[in-house]
Amino acid sequence: MPAIYGLVTVWLLVWSMVPVYAESGSTPLPTAAFASLPRIESIQLSPSGRHLAVLRNHDGQTFLDTQTLAGQDVHRVVSTDNREYIITWFRWVNDERLLVSIRFAATRDAIDSIETRLLAVNRDGTEQIPNVFKQSAFPSIFGKKHFPQFQDQLVGTIPGDPRHVLLALDLEHPNAPDVYKVDVYSGERQLVQANPSSKSDASAIAHWIADRAGRVRAGVGQFHTAVHAIVRLPESSLWRELADYDLAKETGLVPLAFDADPAWLYVRDQHRGKAAIFKLNVTDLTADRILVVADPKFDLNGELVYAPGRKKVVGVRYSPADERVLFWDFDAQRLQARIDRALPARVNVIHSSSDDGRLHIVKASSAVLPPQWWIFDEHDGRMVLLGKSYPDLEGAGLASPTTTYVTARDGKELQVFLTVPKDRDPRHLPMIVFPHGGPASRSPGAFNYWTQWFASRGWAVLEPRFRGTEGYGDEWLRVGFQRWGLEMQDDVTDAVQYAIRSGIANANRICIVGAGYGGYAALMGVVKTPDLYRCAVSLGGVTDLPELVSDSRWYLNQKPMVEMRIGSWWNDRERLRETSPVFHAQEMRTPLLLMHGLMDRSVPVSQGRALAEALRSSGKSIYTYVELPVADHALHREEDRQRVFSELEAFLGQYLN
Repeated sequence: MPAIYGLVTVWLLVWSMVPVYAESGSTPLPTAAFASLPRIESIQLSPSGRHLAVLRNHDGQTFLDTQTLAGQDVHRVVSTDNREYIITWFRWVNDERLLVSIRFAATRDAIDSIETRLLAVNRDGTEQIPNVFKQSAFPSIFGKKHFPQFQDQLVGTIPGDPRHVLLALDLEHPNAPDVYKVDVYSGERQLVQANPSSKSDASAIAHWIADRAGRVRAGVGQFHTAVHAIVRLPESSLWRELADYDLAKETGLVPLAFDADPAWLYVRDQHRGKAAIFKLNVTDLTADRILVVADPKFDLNGELVYAPGRKKVVGVRYSPADERVLFWDFDAQRLQARIDRALPARVNVIHSSSDDGRLHIVKASSAVLPPQWWIFDEHDGRMVLLGKSYPDLEGAGLASPTTTYVTARDGKELQVFLTVPKDRDPRHLPMIVFPHGGPASRSPGAFNYWTQWFASRGWAVLEPRFRGTEGYGDEWLRVGFQRWGLEMQDDVTDAVQYAIRSGIANANRICIVGAGYGGYAALMGVVKTPDLYRCAVSLGGVTDLPELVSDSRWYLNQKPMVEMRIGSWWNDRERLRETSPVFHAQEMRTPLLLMHGLMDRSVPVSQGRALAEALRSSGKSIYTYVELPVADHALHREEDRQRVFSELEAFLGQYLN
């Protein structure tokens, strides 16, 4: 396929002009090699397969570029410095037009929030609409409608119609979006499905689902912890109840997508304690549903995967953080096997395909191999490298994690991941305890730039999957409800003590580091077990649980969900105070590094400031507080990542080396 080989020449010239580092034993790689944003974040084929759209980063800037497969006709479509907004996703509508979602921190009615917008642009950068949603003029203030906070809720495309998409917008009533048919060239819209509710109550639908013909056919909404799902027949206008349950008591059915046959709806529900995929015939809801696929050990919480052309559902991803696909379609399994043979010893994910099913963009990675991007020609079996996300780390001798199981003090079994620096004696190493955020799990086989950076500095890394971690079944999730700082924290402690008993860790050289919930766990670690850790780092960590619960009242459905998972501001106030680091500042004697982003909308900066002030008021000099003026929770800006890693290297090196 000559066009692809032309492409390879162009791409390798662009992406391979990077230094090559020796295997372990030489000078450690610079921190920037790990802390930089990935050179390539995503590559999408146009429907015909003739064009590529590439989301990439360079020197802290993010660019969306397009080009032909042969590396010609290159265009800069969108760019951002990630200060005012970030690009969250993009999608080809047709071979000439793309939709691009952007997200930014904002404030509504004096409440910190996140906003999204949707822009449309031709692949050559022309005819850009900065905001596809057009707010109509109104005759008076009394007729003014709601201005949607989230304007990128794509419901689906319309087969045979390259000009329109289906978009959910809560224009008429806040938090009760209707579905509109939107012209991606003009922004003009036409209502195609009204929300059954005129207000934010149990009957309001928050998430709509269209079938493969572009008809809105299912929806799901939530009010407090009550979940309500509806569905309708292909040619009917009448809605029927599909599910109705209380999340506080059970995890129930969630509609996902329709198959090529519009009578069949795929849903997620519990099977032997794990989230599994079923399908049901909506023409007869009394008939038994069919189990499509399940994993006996893990939840299947990710998005469904379609065959090229997006008609037939063929598989499901494990989770948003674990991109592995469990296929049930034979042709899809066979295609995956061909790709895996071509790229062995890695997780290979089909990231994008041409509509005819010939060309596929493959993201290939492993715990020791940063993501690489390939194009696979199904007709002749050729696999060609397009580029690398972290080229500076190629050939760097990264460390491979191992999995072990630890018995907690109450007899429960914990899965624990241990990463030991390559070619280092695993006995009595300095160790980073790295509880995850979320609290959601991540695939142990996935590349993690944090873990690899720690290991590159000669530190072992311990990552326990404590109770309350998502992905291990409903029971494991729920035993963590309202146990923040209690058994969830004890699980982390038990994993560390196992590492000491096993001779892996040096008991005098252990630091605990975390972000989000992981930051909270790091702080509670030095509150409950101060002698276990030489130092602790919290990045965007929760410090004040009563305040977190109180703040949740300002956000839709947040208060009941937070109370379900953490506790009630009033009824559980004593427990919440006892398990809040901010109320233990006087007792803290472990050196602390606190970092928080001003633009963090997951954990407000007030949480970090509160602990820093409590420590100052208590006369403590053991802490350093670093506030990042433009940083968000996930550190989408390269400058913030590099600042965080620089602070980490200086602080951790002082206590571990």
